[in-house]
Amino acid sequence: MPTSLVLAGVFAAGLGKGPGIAWSKDYTRAFAEAEERRAPLLVHFRGANCGRTTVPGATESRGGSRGDGITRPLHDNVPVLVGPGDETLNTRYQVIVNPTTLFLDPWGNEIFRVSGYLERAKFSRILQAVPTDFAPLAAAGRGLREKPDDLAALAAVAAFYESQRLRQVSERLYERAQAAPAAAGDLASRRQVAIARGLNLLMMGKAREAESVFEKALDAAPDAPGSDALLLGVVNAHLEAGHRREAETAYRRLQQAYPASPYTARARQNLEAARSDRR
Repeated sequence: MPTSLVLAGVFAAGLGKGPGIAWSKDYTRAFAEAEERRAPLLVHFRGANCGRTTVPGATESRGGSRGDGITRPLHDNVPVLVGPGDETLNTRYQVIVNPTTLFLDPWGNEIFRVSGYLERAKFSRILQAVPTDFAPLAAAGRGLREKPDDLAALAAVAAFYESQRLRQVSERLYERAQAAPAAAGDLASRRQVAIARGLNLLMMGKAREAESVFEKALDAAPDAPGSDALLLGVVNAHLEAGHRREAETAYRRLQQAYPASPYTARARQNLEAARSDRR
């Protein structure tokens, strides 16, 4: 069954209709319905002077090679139009560019943002990337809505999108988690976030950024618990970047400080595998 989308079309000024979209004006109800149905939200901000219509109206055809088959929306929509003069959502999401399209979770937390005109093909690709099951996100999603800088909620939401292979979304959330006020006084949680973020960056092919995340966490508390895991991250980041000499140096740091750690053993295995690959 296709994902259900609640569509809130928000215009900074002026009203309009996109093709095939029956707009209403009750975005408050749309947000409540999204949470009740655990359906993602789509919010479109469009000014009075915007040119061509870019609001979602993507369709797919089934059957009939001559275009005479069944055509239906890619996602079920509950579209809502907010009239001019209401700046509630503009302020909440800090929207300053028109048009802007936001893809939100059922609790109103941002997943994607597209500023500028959105072509239908791109819109369809983004829709297909939006998760279909938000049940695992319920507690953390509500928590993030209530407290946008909650460290635990940010980390949990980031992990959810990582599990959905939306690593760019996860990176943004992990970065926010590291900057959260609570992170300053919670070393263990801060280190867990640093490790998770670094690994996510490695999976994105961003070895240099991952190495920086690991090293900054080490610099903050060189001898604290978790340093062996962070050093393994440094080794892996250098190996991923093709910097074997730097990886060897990081491994020696790890071996000297934590000779019996399983992370040291894993680093040694990774180095040996890298040596074998070069032969």
